[in-house]
Amino acid sequence: MTSEFENWTVYDDWLIENYDKYAVTDVVEKNGKITIEYMDKADWLLKNAKSDKKK
Repeated sequence: MTSEFENWTVYDDWLIENYDKYAVTDVVEKNGKITIEYMDKADWLLKNAKSDKKK
């Protein structure tokens, strides 16, 4: 999933509100706007657990 925010403050507010639901996988700032890629935190945790087992 992706979302765009007008500035860092708006993104920070979203992050605080959604920290327990989503894991941010990428953050890009362009022309003062913030674009993020994120996924459900449960999916992210599962993906990383599988990745750790391969090591």
